[in-house]
Amino acid sequence: MDWQKYQRKYKDELFHMAQTAQDRSNAGDFEIMLRQIVLPKLDRSDRCVTCHIAIEDSRMSHMQNPLKSHPGDYLDTHDVYVVGCTSCHDGQGRAITTEAAHGRGAKQFWEQPLLEGPFLESSCVRCHADTLQQTPNSNSGRVLFQQRGCFACHSIGDIGGVKGPALSDIGRASFHKKMPVPENRERLLSQFNGNVNLAYLFEAVTEPDAQPKDTLMKKMDLTEEEVTAILVYLKSLSAERRVMDVGVSETQVATSMTMPKISSAKSLSQVSGASAKGYVIFSRTCVACHTIGSGDRTGPDLKGVTSRRNGEWLKKLIQFPTQMTEEKDPIVMQLLEKYKTPMIDMGLTVEDVEEVIKYLKNPEAVVLDASAAKNGITSGNEKNAPKVTDNAAIRKGRVLFQGKQRFLQEGPSCIACHDVGNDSLLGGGRLAKELTTAYSRLGDIGMDAILKNQPFPLMREAYKDKPLTRDEISALVAFLEQAEKEQKDRPQKHYGSKMFFIGFAGFMVLLGFYGVFWFNRRNKPVNKDVYDRQTKSAKKL
Repeated sequence: MDWQKYQRKYKDELFHMAQTAQDRSNAGDFEIMLRQIVLPKLDRSDRCVTCHIAIEDSRMSHMQNPLKSHPGDYLDTHDVYVVGCTSCHDGQGRAITTEAAHGRGAKQFWEQPLLEGPFLESSCVRCHADTLQQTPNSNSGRVLFQQRGCFACHSIGDIGGVKGPALSDIGRASFHKKMPVPENRERLLSQFNGNVNLAYLFEAVTEPDAQPKDTLMKKMDLTEEEVTAILVYLKSLSAERRVMDVGVSETQVATSMTMPKISSAKSLSQVSGASAKGYVIFSRTCVACHTIGSGDRTGPDLKGVTSRRNGEWLKKLIQFPTQMTEEKDPIVMQLLEKYKTPMIDMGLTVEDVEEVIKYLKNPEAVVLDASAAKNGITSGNEKNAPKVTDNAAIRKGRVLFQGKQRFLQEGPSCIACHDVGNDSLLGGGRLAKELTTAYSRLGDIGMDAILKNQPFPLMREAYKDKPLTRDEISALVAFLEQAEKEQKDRPQKHYGSKMFFIGFAGFMVLLGFYGVFWFNRRNKPVNKDVYDRQTKSAKKL
């Protein structure tokens, strides 16, 4: 077979390159045999090294494939015995013939054929969340996808419209469903070396009306380089991208951290005292907006609130704040005028409210053990602790917020419901509050509490059984802090009366056009042409 021929050739080369007795002995010991890299965590076995036997032998850089060493320095940061071959190159790793291993063409029945040229970049994005210097086409494709308004109709993850098909896994779409139309098939398969997925993507981008014929998508004016960039980006879209997530680092593999999920019983086991139960409820539902003695956040400081407000009024406010806002309770209206953010229903029972009020009356009657803080239980008494924010955390927070990198527990991305005023982000959702100034309003503790405990009903439902990890929370807080800082540093544009004069000038121009084109019609009877024709006919008669 071919692989035996290649290995014999490599063995001959080893003898040719041997300079010492030990080198000749090593060459003699080289066995002609099937070789494979087994990767149980990735559920794959790659036998590519059976033919590409010299992949790690830098002395073979002058040879032709498959006996050529791997180009560049990629193997310095990508251990082939950890990531394998097909993780980056695609192809059928278990095959032992060239045709089957490369898997090109629909007749091979292998839906991830070997990637070549610029399309290799698409594999990088499946693992790396950073914008890499080594992936210029993918970087450009991502920008073009946004600039050309593709998100208006297509969604990726939780972002985008619904008029067109979702593209989250389009780079791995089955060719039984996504195949060029018959009249284009042979030409495009030849153009993309038998890669059905790339052929389909090319057809979809350059000839959108090929299928379906009644598509709303219009043909875009793209250069050849722009088409390639968009194809590389679309090819990178795969549901498998989290399998080997290396976070925002180009060289380090991210460790998986699981977020402790705190049940009421576990929390109470970490807290003792007369107000313990109310403390736990407060730490999970109230601390995001309120403190006790540490100043205002989104809502007022609640120190001494039980002596300032009527007991029954306070109970009703805690349990039914939305109802009191709708009823325009005078005190609630005053608070809303001052703090701008209405209090929402937290789904608390009568017993929960009683426990919270008990805690508000006597917040000192609580004792925490050492493990409570580790599990995210906070009282509202803490000051904002200083922290170090590095660029890697900010970048990771940005891609998590946008949904370009999924959360470890597969929760929805923040941008699906929230927007942030930042130049690097496409417009976000309007379902929930705009977060540009969230960091200054809430601080580290408030942000941390919201992201840990999801106190708001819609947020709680969205992240049910999908808690964020500690590093994901830190990254999001770092990003939101940086986004607010960048927004404040941006020079404000004051157009003043300029916009009025521009609009007035435009109106006058339109009025001028109207006068030119309608002047004759205004002075000419509507039926004059008809009258003239009838007069001429009468004269002839």
